[in-house]
Amino acid sequence: MFFRGLIARMPDLKPVDLIISGGSIMTMDATRRIIRDGALAIKGDRILGVGKRADIQSSYRAARTLDASRSVVVPGFVNSHIHFYHHMHRGMAPDTFDGNQWSNFVHARVAPILTVEDEIWASYLVLIELMKSGSTTYLAAGSYNPGPVLEAIPKVGLRGFESRRTFDHVHLGHTALAESTEKCVSENALVMEKYAGGFANNLVRPCVNIVGLGRVTDTLIVKSKELADKYGAILNMHQCAFPEEVESIRQRTGRTPIKHLERLGALGPNVVLVHMLHVTDEEIEILARTRTNVVHNPGTALKIVYGLSKGGKFPEMLKAGVNVALGTDAGDCANFMDMVRAMYLAALLFKDIRFDPSLMGAETALEMATINGAKALGMAGEIGSLEPGKKADVVLFDADAPEWQPLYCEPYNLVYSASGGSVDTVIVDGKIVMEG
Repeated sequence: MFFRGLIARMPDLKPVDLIISGGSIMTMDATRRIIRDGALAIKGDRILGVGKRADIQSSYRAARTLDASRSVVVPGFVNSHIHFYHHMHRGMAPDTFDGNQWSNFVHARVAPILTVEDEIWASYLVLIELMKSGSTTYLAAGSYNPGPVLEAIPKVGLRGFESRRTFDHVHLGHTALAESTEKCVSENALVMEKYAGGFANNLVRPCVNIVGLGRVTDTLIVKSKELADKYGAILNMHQCAFPEEVESIRQRTGRTPIKHLERLGALGPNVVLVHMLHVTDEEIEILARTRTNVVHNPGTALKIVYGLSKGGKFPEMLKAGVNVALGTDAGDCANFMDMVRAMYLAALLFKDIRFDPSLMGAETALEMATINGAKALGMAGEIGSLEPGKKADVVLFDADAPEWQPLYCEPYNLVYSASGGSVDTVIVDGKIVMEG
C-alpha cells in the first residue's frame, strides 16, 4: 500500500526526445536570461521547456539526456551573408586588392570557369565550416547553378536560404556573367516556382537575389521585389559597400542608393541589404521607417577596404531601430566562416573608431548573430533564441577549453575570448548534426 501510494503521488513526466542538462544557457530571449545549471527539453523539432536543471528534470523524461554540465549552451548562430561559389578561390586574390579590384578579379577571371560540381563541393566546405563554428542557419548570396546547389546543400543538415545570382547592368568594369533583364527575371521566377514550398522538409528555402552594388537596373529591382512579395520571400542584395558604387548610383539616378530604392518601392521587412557602409542619416531614417534589414560584414569591410572606419554607421542604425544582423561573407574576401570571429570584430571596432567604449559590445554582437539574424530572415518566431515553442537549433560550446576559463561572464568569454573551434555539439531542427 505504501509503495502504491508513493507512486500515485509522483507527478507524470512529459515524454521528450532529448534533454540538454546542466551548464549555462544563454537564452537570448526578451530579457536575455542566462540560466546557470540550466536545461532544455526538446521534442521533435521544438523546444518544450527551458529552465533550471532541477525543474526540467522534474517535469520531463527523455529518451536521451546530454550532459552539458561543462558547456555553455547558445542558440544556433544565424550567419546572414555567405557565398558558396566564391569559396573555391579562397586565397587566390592578392591581399593588396581593394573591393572593386577584388570583385573584378573574382568575377572576370575565376567565377566564369567554375563548374556545377565546383560549386556543390564549395557549398559542402562552407556548410561544414559553418556547422563546426556554431552556425545553424545561413542566408546565401545566390548561385549560378541554383537547382543542383539547392538540392545538394540539405545533406549537411543546416537551415538556410539560397537563390539564383543575377545582375543585368555593367558597372565599374563588371562585364562577365551579366544577363539580360528578361532572363534575370524569368530565371528567378522559375527558381521560386519550383522550390516555393521549401526543400528537404523546408530546411532549405528559396529567396530572390540580385547582386546590387549598382549592377542592376531599376526594372530588375522592381520586378525582383514584386517576385519576393508574391512568394512571401526575402529579397537579398549587396548595397552601399564602397564610395565609388554610391557615387555612381547618385550620378545615374540623382539620388543616394537607399533613397532611390525607397522611390522604387524596393524596401521593407522582407528586404535584406548587405554591407551598407556608406549611408546618410536620412537614409538610416528611411531604413528604420520601412523596417528594412541590414547585414554587417566586418571581416570583408576590413580586408578589402570598404571604408568601415570612415563610413560605417552601424551604432546609429541600431539606435534608430534598424534591424542589423551579422555575416561573415565569402571565403575569398573575409576568408572565414566563424561567426565568433565576426562577433568579436562587430563588438570592438566602433569602440576604437569612435573612441567610445560604450558602443556596441558583446551583448549587441550576440543579438546581431542570433535574434537579429532570425528577424532579417523572417524567422524571429522560429529561431534566434532558446524559448519554448521555437525550433530546437542549439549549440553547445565546450567550456572546459582553456579559452573559456575562468568563466565569470558567459557573453564576454564567448565574444572576446573563445572561438568557433570550441563548439562541441550542434543541433538543428531537433537533430544532432555534430557531436564531440
